[in-house]
Parts: sequence; C-alpha cells; structure tokens
Amino acid sequence: MHKQLEYPIAAPTSRRRRVLDVREIRVVDPVAIGDVVELLGAGANAGIITKILPRKNQITRRDVGPKPLEQIIAANVDYIVHVVAAAQPASKWELVDRYLASAELAEIPSLIVLAKSDLLQDDAALAEAENFRRIGYPVILTSAMTGQGIYELRNALRDKLSVFVGMSGVGKSTLLNALQPELALRVKQISAATGKGIHTTTQLEMFDFDFGGRGVDTPGLKYLTLWKLAGAAVAEHFIEMRAYLGQCKFGADCSHDHEPDCAVKRAVGQGRISERRYRSYLHIKG
Repeated sequence: MHKQLEYPIAAPTSRRRRVLDVREIRVVDPVAIGDVVELLGAGANAGIITKILPRKNQITRRDVGPKPLEQIIAANVDYIVHVVAAAQPASKWELVDRYLASAELAEIPSLIVLAKSDLLQDDAALAEAENFRRIGYPVILTSAMTGQGIYELRNALRDKLSVFVGMSGVGKSTLLNALQPELALRVKQISAATGKGIHTTTQLEMFDFDFGGRGVDTPGLKYLTLWKLAGAAVAEHFIEMRAYLGQCKFGADCSHDHEPDCAVKRAVGQGRISERRYRSYLHIKG
C-alpha cells in the first residue's frame, strides 16, 4: 500500500516546479524542500510529481527513527546560514562547528550570522566571530532590534536559496521576520528557568523574499550530515586543517590526536589553528 503525499509547489513559467514545504521534519520523504520537479496535471499549482530533477547538493541528517535512514532536509541550496546568538541562549560553538563541517561535506557555502548583537556583554563571541573570519568564513553581526546588519544580510542572500540553521532560541525566526516583516513568524522568549531556547518552529518552511531569493526556517536541528562521517576524515571538513593534512609523520593514517610529529597539533600549538576548534574536532571525530 502506498502513502499519498501532498506538497505545496512554487510555480514558475515552465512545468518544472520547486517544492516549497514539507509537512513534518520527522517524515523521511522522497521529496525535499528545494527540489525541482516535473508535474503531470492541469492546475497551475497542482499535479502529480512525475520526476525529481538531479540535485546539485543536499542537506541531510540521520532520521530520528531506530533505522539508520538518511533524511533530506533541503536540496539545491545556495547558502547555509548558521545563526548563533551573541547572548541568550549561550552559544554552543561545537554545534556550529558540526554544522560548518556538514556544509563543507555537502559542498554548500556557509554564512555565519551572530544575532542579537545588541545583547553582547563580553568579547568571547566576538573573538569566535573573528576567528571564523580569519579562517575564511563570512560573518555578519545582526540585531533585529536595532537593524544592524540586516541590509548587509539581505544583499548577501539576494537571489539565493538559503537554509537557516541553529539551536532553538538563537533567533532564526526573528531574523527572518527582520528580513521579511510580512512573514510574521511566531517567536518566543528564552526560558527563564533553563536559559535555553523554546522551540517555535516545528516544521521546515520556505519563504519568498521580496528582495529576491528564498529562505528556509528549520527547527533546532542537532545533527546534520556528519552522522555518516567519523574519525580523521572529519579533519578534511575543518577548513583550517586542510593545509596541514598529509604533512604528519604518519601521513594519511594520522588521527591528529595522540600521534607524535603531527602537523595539525603543531599548528594548534603555534596558534594557527584555534584550540577550541581543535577540541571540537576531537569530540566530533570520536
């Protein structure tokens, strides 16, 4: 018995359409947000999907069920926007590192947004932002309250399909509202009891931007593509480590952990690789 699924469709002039919305993130589905499909049917925005065109890339994670199934979060993505709160809730930088490595694995460009910049109280978040800039990632500081960085972010996302990721409460929905006020996405305050974010987005949704392009709001995803990758191979997706891979005493067999004469560990000791990022790598690789 086959399950009948329905998807809202964006309708350009041709019969090829782009999938706009997938019902529940828990559903492992053959069609993903951002897919370009061919339809059979007479309606302007309706029909039977007969073909999913080849994807240029995709964001995936391990399905939450007991079986090791791949769940496609979005396809044909131009940017992954990694939203981090300058304050409230406290930043989990290892999660950002995991997202960034996942984007590198999927060969999707990343943009880091330090949101709630009006709440900055110390230099730790700014130091992290500066390190990400130093190793090659674009970083934009934003504030939905003051408008800081919103114009710059709009320009960066113009005519792109951008997926917004980050832990709950960092301000993804608030940021999307600032970019496109007509969205009026629901937002909540940080829990006073836990200091953590409260889920307000429970499904994947894609929105049109009036300045061109589309944005995808996601729930607070914890794990993305790296569920398929472990060990020293993770180092290939920490971009600042790439220059040192292969220079270790044990070459490609080096795990950059306990081995002597390791080029990556030497770079950490010389300050060319962030100690925090290196510790994050060790934890992620397992």
